[in-house]
Amino acid sequence: MFLTFAALFTLFNAQAQYILTGSIKDTQQHPIPYCSIGIKNSRVATVASEDGSFKLVIPDSLAGTSLTFSAIGFMDRQLKQNELKPGIIVTLKEKVFDMAEVLIKGTKLKERIVGQQSRPMITFSKMFDKNVPSIEQGNIFEIYNRTLLKAYNFYIMPSSRFSAITLKLNVYTVKNNLPDSNVLRKNITYHTTATGWQHIDLAAHELSFDGLDKIAVTLQLVAYAPDSSNNFVFGVSAKKTVAKDLLFRYQSQGNWESNAGTFIANLDLKYSKEADKPELADKPSAAEKPEITALANYYRYKQASLKSGYGKNKNGKYIDLGDARIYTEEYGKGEPLVLLHGNNGSIADFYQQIPAFAKHFRVIALDTRGQGRSTDLSSEAYSYDGFANDLYKVLTAMELKKVNIVGWSDGGNTALSFNLTHPELVNNIVTIGANLDPSGVSDSLLTAFSNELKVQNPSKDSRLISLTLEQPHITTKQLQQIANPVLVIAGSDDVIKPAHTRLIAANISKSQLQIIPNTTHYVPFEKPEDLNKVILDFLRLPIPK
Repeated sequence: MFLTFAALFTLFNAQAQYILTGSIKDTQQHPIPYCSIGIKNSRVATVASEDGSFKLVIPDSLAGTSLTFSAIGFMDRQLKQNELKPGIIVTLKEKVFDMAEVLIKGTKLKERIVGQQSRPMITFSKMFDKNVPSIEQGNIFEIYNRTLLKAYNFYIMPSSRFSAITLKLNVYTVKNNLPDSNVLRKNITYHTTATGWQHIDLAAHELSFDGLDKIAVTLQLVAYAPDSSNNFVFGVSAKKTVAKDLLFRYQSQGNWESNAGTFIANLDLKYSKEADKPELADKPSAAEKPEITALANYYRYKQASLKSGYGKNKNGKYIDLGDARIYTEEYGKGEPLVLLHGNNGSIADFYQQIPAFAKHFRVIALDTRGQGRSTDLSSEAYSYDGFANDLYKVLTAMELKKVNIVGWSDGGNTALSFNLTHPELVNNIVTIGANLDPSGVSDSLLTAFSNELKVQNPSKDSRLISLTLEQPHITTKQLQQIANPVLVIAGSDDVIKPAHTRLIAANISKSQLQIIPNTTHYVPFEKPEDLNKVILDFLRLPIPK
């Protein structure tokens, strides 16, 4: 069986470069999506779009070289540039797979997840480049002797900026610890509009293996749409490891590179029990300390929040501040209650609080500048005073005269700053895991953030990391000026030092202190019912005279 495609090319010279355009189709005139096209051992490459069309810019220095066309399930084909005549039909011979079909769907199959199942605080990413659409990155996974793949899960950096992306997944055999032969017979593509954990269902593709101990799974960015501010940033989170399991190449005709590290990704698989096969286990990074690993649990809770629907309500609204657009959502009726999330968070973080609070209040949740769906056109360093000023502008635009505020982590710091600068607008304040200055934060977290700043591509906006390391600067004397009621909350195992939390409560005259037992800094995730009750009981109290 053969596959042919008609390439209708336009080739012309412009400022010492060729611009090659065309469309790729099979013999039935059906488009071939996401075909890789490029010049070997160079960064000159592209990927055809879903409709088979493409555009490739070839520098004059590479004129006369060959182009290679690669499509899943077919043999590569090389053509000299002078062979690319208008209306040319190029035939690709179907690829012959060496791997026999493996059927292991018996009743004795066991299930497990291989790879990284949580995201540590210290991460990095080699970013996908919108100007090099053929970049491919991935991981090497150890598998069982007889394995059937169910799903591939991976983590998109929260600081990524896009409205939509389409990725192509590839699966390879491994030779000399590098990808060798692509085992797929047809394209596997995945479309998403969200960051965080992603899930690609592989069950329908029946990807089964017999006699392999490793496979490589990679992702290739084949289409994207920038965010509402025309920004595009996309990366998959990775962590440092001793093993060189992190794979990278610029195009499908390029050479693979392997680096120390691994994607925050895993394979959900089924396997047949082999007596001589040792149990596979994640290899923890030497850089991960127990207290940092505990904080990584945050990302497990985060996934449920991203699936909740909060933070992407069709009725959400933007408030234009000039150098930023602040995204807001409203729920319920009654006295205004503003929700402020933590560092690098979003409205969705309150997915277990909004339903409870909306029964009693007009809940106004907002994404802080440069986080969630809010934009930021400035390049200035972030500050809690700046965030508080943004909040003032938002409340002014909404014509609100008095509000209650619940702030978690950075949101609590912003709430205190706002309370100091605009006390006339505040009824009650609730802080969860707030701090007055960096000395109140655990040393291990400060060290982790400091190390993250040294990474070439930090997992978060460096301004957000610097914010934790350098701010706030609230004094106890300032706290003593606060006249309205304040509920100070922290987890029993919070990253905010216990003495520091008590210091905050002790210096506010109308404060209450509540430590939630058996929780960390992520109280809203870990014990939502207990937290909601404590907050609602406090907010329902009559305001002291």
